[in-house]
Amino acid sequence: MKLLVVRPQPGADATAARVTSAGHEPLLMPLFAVQPVNWNAPDAADFNGLLLTSANAVREAGTQLAFFAHLPVYAVGKVTAAAAEEAGLRVGQIGNKGADELLSELLNCRLLWLAGEDHSEIGADASVEIDERIVYRSAALQVPDNFREATMQADHVLLHSTRAAERFASIVGAQALDRGDISIAALSENIAIAAGEGWRSRRVATHPNDAALLSCV
Repeated sequence: MKLLVVRPQPGADATAARVTSAGHEPLLMPLFAVQPVNWNAPDAADFNGLLLTSANAVREAGTQLAFFAHLPVYAVGKVTAAAAEEAGLRVGQIGNKGADELLSELLNCRLLWLAGEDHSEIGADASVEIDERIVYRSAALQVPDNFREATMQADHVLLHSTRAAERFASIVGAQALDRGDISIAALSENIAIAAGEGWRSRRVATHPNDAALLSCV
C-alpha cells in the first residue's frame, strides 16, 4: 500500500521508516513545520512532575528544559518518553492510551505541561493542577504542488493531529477533490472527527502510536 504522511519533520521521517518496515510505501508530504516558541520557565520547585504529550515539546523547549531534569516525566506515548530520556529527563510513567488515561491515575499533584500552540484539552482529577506553557508551534507550509497527485495515489492518508486533519480536509475541498475517492487513517477518534465525514473509508488507531495506526489500514 501507498501511505501518505502529512505530519511535520522529524516525525514524518520516523513514520515513513515504520511504514517501510511494515512493507508499505511511504509518500511524504508534510503540511507543517515545527518551530520553537519563546517561553519563560516557572520555578521548578513549584511542581511535582513534567507532563509531555509530544516529542516536539522536548525537541523545541530549549535549554530551559534542563531546569526540570529532576522531576519525574509523565509522557504520552513511547516516542515522547524516548525523546525525554534522550534529553536527560527521568520518565516516571508512560500513558499509551492518551493524556486523559495517563492523568486518571494521578492525584494531589501539580504538573508543568510543555505543549504545542494547537493542542486538545485534557482532563484530570480536581486535585491535579496543570500549569501549561507553550513551547512550540506547527507552522503551515505552502500547499505542495503535488498535493492532488500524492493524495490520489495514496491508499490511505495518515493523520496524526486534529490540525493536520482539518488542514488536509480544507485543502481537499479547495482543490475540489472528491472525499469519496480518499481513505484516511487517524491516530485518534478526535482526529478522525476533525477530518469530517464523506471519506471513502475512515479508520482509527486503537492506541495513539504509529504501530496501531499502521495496524488499522
